[in-house]
Amino acid sequence: MKIVMIGGGGASIVCGNTLRILGNKAQIDIYTRRDKTAYTPCEQPFVLRHVLGFDDMFYATLPWFEKKGLGLHLETEVTAIDRKKKVVIAEGEAVPYDILLINTGAHPKIPDIPGLQGDRVFTLTTELKHAHALQAIIPKYKRAAILGAGAIGLEMAETLVKQGYEKIHLIVSSPHILSRQLDPEMAEKVEPALKDAGVDLRLSTSVTEVKRSGEALTLSLIDGNSLTVDFVLVAKGVRPNVDLAREAGLKIGETGGIEVNSFLQTSDPAIYAAGDCMESWNILTGRKTLTALATFSNRTGRTVGRNIHFNNTIPFMGSVNTLGTEVFGQTIATVGLTERMAADNGFETFTAVRKGMTRKVMFGGNPLWIKLVADKATQALLGAQFIGPREVSRMAERVIILLGERITLGKISQYENIFSPPLGMAYDPVTMVCDILISQFLKEGIEVKWA
Repeated sequence: MKIVMIGGGGASIVCGNTLRILGNKAQIDIYTRRDKTAYTPCEQPFVLRHVLGFDDMFYATLPWFEKKGLGLHLETEVTAIDRKKKVVIAEGEAVPYDILLINTGAHPKIPDIPGLQGDRVFTLTTELKHAHALQAIIPKYKRAAILGAGAIGLEMAETLVKQGYEKIHLIVSSPHILSRQLDPEMAEKVEPALKDAGVDLRLSTSVTEVKRSGEALTLSLIDGNSLTVDFVLVAKGVRPNVDLAREAGLKIGETGGIEVNSFLQTSDPAIYAAGDCMESWNILTGRKTLTALATFSNRTGRTVGRNIHFNNTIPFMGSVNTLGTEVFGQTIATVGLTERMAADNGFETFTAVRKGMTRKVMFGGNPLWIKLVADKATQALLGAQFIGPREVSRMAERVIILLGERITLGKISQYENIFSPPLGMAYDPVTMVCDILISQFLKEGIEVKWA
């Protein structure tokens, strides 16, 4: 059997490695237009603030691919898929396949704004060339505008602060930062840290025009204000790269990603899709969604590898909208639906926001904020939002399982947690807030589901 993979991102590499771990002897060839692969794109903001170097991003070397028996074809672009002949066209050569994996990633979203182009407009993508371009320009200037306040926008704002920038304008079209992951009252607990660091946070506004004024750029905002900067970083998210799939006649889903079944097969059973180019679905709502995360890429790659080997017997569960990022010393970790998203999906919810501690102060404890969103009908969690020290990311990971398995609040409340005074609190924050939600059910005369 011959397996061909288009794209050298994490899904392809993990898929190939999974097949080898399972003892699969198929010929595997990975084609990528990049000159390098096997690195973690999420680390780019930290490279640009000199926490680590570009070389530190790589997790596999060429000898590793050779040892695994994975044919890696760098700087080799696949330009077409011929499904009838079961070949891909790579640099003009027809390469046959029995099984094909499409892992073509995503393109950055660039708003249709007059003047938003040229050598002073940058993005960060999974391709390192964009980070190298930023690395060259950041030391030359002291004023920048960032469009978007997702994880990349926020991390790059901190990067520019650490690089001594005098003016950093963070321009956000929504009323608060991280609008897909945080509710307003939680975002408000993070935003002061940005302002204290000198970031000019512009909420509920957008750029209408960009004009070149000598060596500077002038940005006109919808609220009538204007800003002068040296360059613009666009961090407005990504859209799936489905050009090859569309041209091959594969079905594209409602979100713009490649439609797949539960085994991650496309509309052609011999072709799978994984990673940023693939349309997923939300575990809680069933609605189609796009997920551009390294963990998602790895999970879908493993799932494809297992389904190739075991002949399509392992269904993919879907996504739960996770996020983890560190912004000016505060870790933000979220999973599932925000209160607004839950309402938009027809859920009636109970919510609670509380401040807690990781442990007592004398043991090095720090404060944290937690918000839980619960479904009134099932009494199971729909979402969780944490803000605090790095430990909150581990708390959020616990909630992923509780949420995905639809475990009721009453049952969660009865589980013990790991405790020793130096390690945590006897009444851990997640259980505490679950008990607060339980009290809301009791106050309304609703019988609690304890099992």
